[in-house]
Amino acid sequence: APRRGGSQAVVDSLISQSVRMMTWTNFTWKDFPGGSPTNEYKLGPFASGTAPPALAPFDVVAYGFASCTGWAKMLSSALKAVGVPAREVGSPCWNTAEFQGLAVDNPNVSACWAGGVSNGPSGGKFLNDHTWVEYWDNVAQNWRFTDIASSSSAEQTWFCRSYTTGGGCACSSNAGKAMRDHGIYATTWSSAGDGEEMNGGRVLDVNQDLVLSSGEAVSPMPWASKLRSPNGRLLKNVGLRVVNRTDFYRCRPAAASAAVGVGADAGATAAEAAALTLRGDVMELVESWLPSG
Repeated sequence: APRRGGSQAVVDSLISQSVRMMTWTNFTWKDFPGGSPTNEYKLGPFASGTAPPALAPFDVVAYGFASCTGWAKMLSSALKAVGVPAREVGSPCWNTAEFQGLAVDNPNVSACWAGGVSNGPSGGKFLNDHTWVEYWDNVAQNWRFTDIASSSSAEQTWFCRSYTTGGGCACSSNAGKAMRDHGIYATTWSSAGDGEEMNGGRVLDVNQDLVLSSGEAVSPMPWASKLRSPNGRLLKNVGLRVVNRTDFYRCRPAAASAAVGVGADAGATAAEAAALTLRGDVMELVESWLPSG
């Protein structure tokens, strides 16, 4: 296992500029084919909706590209291989664009979680999700996060912008807007009900606990929400468990407002923080009578 200071040093070494496979934002192979009419992303080091899907670590090595999920699996597997506890984490449906708000009020939220409208197209704009990596910091004794990026400044990412302890992500960021029906979840082997302190949140049994405000049971895998096991069961119903990390990432408006005064959260303006304080108060009221999860 890593010695004191070791886990952060391992992360830094794996995503440094000198590690070709991990600096995917700067790498394209010879004869890079460019875009594809059926794929909104370039078929380069980052590609979603590929055929075959590149998800397992060996797939990433073999094909030279992957979706965010594939890259998150690659880094988390590499960290675990050298003794650093790590896990994939992500938002199945960001609280942005036409998917904002509660599923009970906005049917687009349901479509977002299911990867597309019923009997309609899948993928594309309906996949308003992202996956990244959390790892255990053996010095700070807590979970930290990083995207697969060319810098090891772990908690400065496009989806969070500027993370502050107690204040969460920037109020205007995707992760800062996390709320009911737009949660952030980490994969886990822990059992439902296991200690929240070590896991960093409540452990949910996806089959029972992951329910939208509309009453719809959903899967944290929006790109594969309809996949079934060999015996015909939906994959979400075969014992999948996740840690609810929403509270860790979401913007805490009161803390963000204070941070504006000292310049700690450049991602939030005073007006934005005030508006989000009101939104936070309303959402706390709403969440008090909606099912947990």
